Amino acid sequence: MLDKIVMYIPVDASLVDIDGEGRYCIFGFDLLDLDLKKVGSWDVYKDEEGNTQHRVLNHGYERLPTSFTSMAFKFYHEGKTFPYVELKASPAKILQGHNVYGTDWIEQGAMEMLGYLAESHPTLYGMLAIGETEVKQLDATYSARLKDDDQVSQAIDFLRNVSSRHIRKSTSEVIHKNTHYYGSERSKRFARKVYGKACEFHDQLNKQIQLAKFNDKCAERVVKVMLDPELQAHVKGLLRFETGIKAYVMKELNIPTNLFQLIRYQRLNPNFLRDLWIKANAELFKALEGTAMKALDHDAIFKNLSNIFQTVTPTGQVRFTKARNLFNFYCALETHGVDIMKKRYGRSQFFSNMADLISAGYSKAYLQNLHIDSKNNVIPFLKLVEINFDEQLPPNFIEPISTFNKRELRVA
Repeated sequence: MLDKIVMYIPVDASLVDIDGEGRYCIFGFDLLDLDLKKVGSWDVYKDEEGNTQHRVLNHGYERLPTSFTSMAFKFYHEGKTFPYVELKASPAKILQGHNVYGTDWIEQGAMEMLGYLAESHPTLYGMLAIGETEVKQLDATYSARLKDDDQVSQAIDFLRNVSSRHIRKSTSEVIHKNTHYYGSERSKRFARKVYGKACEFHDQLNKQIQLAKFNDKCAERVVKVMLDPELQAHVKGLLRFETGIKAYVMKELNIPTNLFQLIRYQRLNPNFLRDLWIKANAELFKALEGTAMKALDHDAIFKNLSNIFQTVTPTGQVRFTKARNLFNFYCALETHGVDIMKKRYGRSQFFSNMADLISAGYSKAYLQNLHIDSKNNVIPFLKLVEINFDEQLPPNFIEPISTFNKRELRVA
């Protein structure tokens, strides 16, 4: 799936000049005339008459509305680089309201991005050399289907310890959101991460629900899409491998970065995005060959303990403190075994915890052999985490079409 497009659209060269300091600027141009929402200044002062004046205006990132989620937008109008507009968005999100799954095709998402820029800022759009639009990054994402989200978390914990010659573990971690990064996002070729989709999905849904409460019509449409029962079911157990493919590596491989040339290139090479993703992650999957991971069902264990040992305070609040403590004991017992846990907890606390677990339905023999059984409960990692390219989309998936293509509006 194509999960993000980053594109730079230069200002028409006929409008650009170079000042005495070698900086690019635009003829007869005032940033304040473009109806931009986030214009600021690095230099604000009062003149001799006490009037507020400004110099060195700049444009901060805005979020342009679309049919669904917004699109990031920034205008670099002067400086040492040629003036351009930066657009970045998830084509899947702006076309269909979610990115649980989606198309690999660039054209429709790119047309949607350009169309909404033209519609929201027609004067600025008229200043741009649309035909010279450059693609700076494409994010390609493919998923493995695991048993449940608990197993996804286990797989990510396993992957945190994997590195190879060219794929290093990142110092950036988002453990509470089930995300692990490899290397740096500033890498000139690839930016890689692996994450659990369900966690990200529900985080995004909660944010959209909050926006919808303030009468945000786009958010209301997104919430309606994301609450679909089939979509909610599809997201469970998805382990995502996302790779940002930079323009640098595309040029190395003689793949055009001009947007319209790239669209034509993809028509002739429909699997090029998948092929680049495979190339970017080949070394990571090679490092995983021969490794195995325990297949544990911690989620079911914790739910069972929570149902049995939850307590309710006088004010009606539900507490899970005892359930959490027993779950931690269970996990430690699984890792270290009975003998070590007796020493660590002391006989009294150890047997009290064992009695509680037995009362929750786990036999004494099962608990005594938990450490031994868990060593044998392993699955070859690449068998567990299988990327099946033929099953990335549901059977009823329909390729999305840009709003602007539907309305037969020209954006280039």
